[in-house]
Amino acid sequence: MKRLLFSIVIIAAALTVQAQRTWYITGGLGPMNYFGDLQDKQITLSQASFGGTIGVTYQLTPHFAASLAFSYGAVKADDAKNGWKWVNRNLSFHSSILETAGILQYDLFNIEQSDEHNIAEINPQKITPYIFAGIGMVHYNPWTYDQSGKKVYLQPLGTEAQTSPYALWSVSFPMGVGIKYALSNKIMLSGEFNFRKTLTDYMDDVSIHQYPDTAQLLITHGQEAASLSYRADEIPNNDYKFYGYRGNPNKKDGFYTFVLKISFQLHKEPKFYYPY
Repeated sequence: MKRLLFSIVIIAAALTVQAQRTWYITGGLGPMNYFGDLQDKQITLSQASFGGTIGVTYQLTPHFAASLAFSYGAVKADDAKNGWKWVNRNLSFHSSILETAGILQYDLFNIEQSDEHNIAEINPQKITPYIFAGIGMVHYNPWTYDQSGKKVYLQPLGTEAQTSPYALWSVSFPMGVGIKYALSNKIMLSGEFNFRKTLTDYMDDVSIHQYPDTAQLLITHGQEAASLSYRADEIPNNDYKFYGYRGNPNKKDGFYTFVLKISFQLHKEPKFYYPY
């Protein structure tokens, strides 16, 4: 995974050296949410937090652009807010999210605005939808509050009787759609939905279907691991079965954002003409 991250940085550096057209710096803010075992809905604003992104974009052609983006935010989920059928499971988590990704974007229309004042150079097209996809690396570190209200990081505990800690990095696959508006020849505004699939099932510390044996977990991993693995007993008169559903190992975790962005042109090389 570290090699992949290094490769992304090298590619971005190579693009910088070979830049021939237009560079933009981009920033944005918007809600961030997660999907996985503790969120019953695939896409929702329920329990969403906020996130931000900053990056650089290189306009390869009038329709294609390549970006290197850094995103930071937080995700969370709580069975108490996850629908009636999960309330008695009583699991919850929080995690910060840090992602770096390389992205290729396709603009349906060319909305580049000329720097010149010649009326013949004016581009009447100022708005375009776009699609994008890429690959990146995401860091997460799930934690929760125990019964006393203390913040506890979950990965070191081994709440599912892991023999070794799971990774706190995963490959991510950002993909999405957006719409972009040329406010001027220097400034672009955009709104986009960015959906990230990952290769981890432990963004929320929940994966296996059946609970591990609490008595054995107490011996092998300690009291805190046992207490935070099965939390249904914290609710009085809870009839959630001990060997009920904990997670789904076939359902990978991920996250998504709805972001409003602004882009400022950094540098533009002499104009190139394209036959399309």
